[in-house]
Amino acid sequence: MDTDSESAMDDMEDLAGREAARGFCSENLAFSSYDPVRDDHVFNCLQNSSYSIINWCASTPRPMDPNFTTRVAKHLQRRSHLFVIIYAAGYPIGTLFFKSSHRDMVHHRCSKLGIGILKKYQDYETEAINWALDWAFNRANLHRVEMDVPSWNLRMGKLCDETGFHTEGERKECYFKDGEWWNEVNMSMLKKDWKERQETKE
Repeated sequence: MDTDSESAMDDMEDLAGREAARGFCSENLAFSSYDPVRDDHVFNCLQNSSYSIINWCASTPRPMDPNFTTRVAKHLQRRSHLFVIIYAAGYPIGTLFFKSSHRDMVHHRCSKLGIGILKKYQDYETEAINWALDWAFNRANLHRVEMDVPSWNLRMGKLCDETGFHTEGERKECYFKDGEWWNEVNMSMLKKDWKERQETKE
């Protein structure tokens, strides 16, 4: 590893430590705000990973260059309650965001959760979702968190079930991928249901 790469990794580890000290952490993960200067390359790599494309991407398949992913990141910054890079042991492993509501809809206190973690670190997905729900209900005072999961992403559907999300319905055959039509599974968690689950764990 060259000197610049080592310095960059040291900076990321320091950043993860600072975020943890501020409380943006779980047992094994740190959640850092997105910084275009530091994270553009990281975000591009995460968006272009085969695991992300296979499990989440419903757009027309095409190579994503840094200019495109930078625009995506800036959009998420502007339109999200929270947009963070997920770190494990000082390494960036994924992204997490809560979509903002239109100003006329804010009083409903609802938001959609989006999460993507590299396949190598997929065992951290449950921990990241649980941290996100804690942030949503205990810090942001949201009333309802939603997730829209494409039906080909069986792993995420199972994780949402295990963390207490309820399936509310499906949009039938709304996605075309790999020569087949797929559904979108609509799932949600209410604050009162999440609190009940926390009480039963204690």
